[in-house]
Formats: sequence, structure tokens, C-alpha cells
Amino acid sequence: MSSAFICNKCGSNNYEQFSQTQVRCMNCGTVSEYDSGYRVIPEFDLSKDETLLNIEPTVLFPAAPISKRIANYIIDILSASFIIFFIGTLLKIEISTPKGEITDSGLLIMMITIPVYYFVLESLFGKTIGKYFTKTKVISADGKRPTILQCIFRSIFRLLPFEQFSGLFMKGVFWHDLLPKTLVIED
Repeated sequence: MSSAFICNKCGSNNYEQFSQTQVRCMNCGTVSEYDSGYRVIPEFDLSKDETLLNIEPTVLFPAAPISKRIANYIIDILSASFIIFFIGTLLKIEISTPKGEITDSGLLIMMITIPVYYFVLESLFGKTIGKYFTKTKVISADGKRPTILQCIFRSIFRLLPFEQFSGLFMKGVFWHDLLPKTLVIED
């Protein structure tokens, strides 16, 4: 490539264009400032139609803090316990022994009541009693209301062993959030 550019170091007029004003001598490799008049030719023109790309802004959903999640859990367990004892009293079923041990029938009622408690409240209202107090709610990962299937999975996954501790190691995202692709956010 020849032009009016002459290298100050070696006197060569062969160069390679780096940018609008920078060139490199092909003979000695010296980089110099020189405006050769080279301009990038646009490959396309932008449309004037503003509706061509209707891009919706991405909304990030900040997760509820772990302190509120723990408060939700405590309030919900107390609420579910009240319901369990109410069912036991209503059906005249002994939930626990005088020594404080849970009976088999009490365990069965717990294993049914707790998932049903979470499923009913989260599918109907998007929140449990604990979430009402802490002003948080459940949403789907896409920001919409959780589906019935997501609520079912959330309720069942709460029964996994050590599930209550999973969020402590995963930045506040528990297995019952992660697996059905839901979030608990500030309301």
C-alpha cells in the first residue's frame, strides 16, 4: 500500500493502517501518527423506524434477604403446627406422647399438612402467613405468578432432608426455590 506517508525512521512509504490516524511501517514496524484519509464504510444503515426493535427493559428481582426467609420459616412452622394440633384435636388423634415424642399418626398428619399448607397459600395468594408478616412473596423466575405445578413442587421439595439449610450455602436460594424455578422477593 503506497501513499504520501514516509516513515521517519527508515524512509519507507509502505504502511499498514491501524486506525484513522495510526499506521505501522511495513519495513521497520514503527507505529506513527498519520491521517491517510481512510474511513470505515458502514455496512448497513440504521432504520428510522422506532418501533422496529421494541426491546422491553429487563427487570431484576432482588431476592428477599436470608433474615426474612428464616422469619418466614419460623412463622410458617408455627402456623402449620397450630393447624396440625387443630386437626389432631378435631379428629381426636394423638399427635404427640406425654414424653413429647411424635406419634406415627402425628407424623402422617404433619407430612400431609405442611405441603398442603404451603401449596394452598402460595398457589392462591403467592404468599404464606410468614410471607404476609415479612412482606415477601413468591414469583416464578420469569416474574409472573407461580404456576400450580411450581407450587406443587415447592411444597414437595420442602420435605427433602436438609432442605431448610440449603439456602444458607447458596446465597439464600433454597432447593424449593431452585428446582421449580421460583423466587421469593420483597413485596
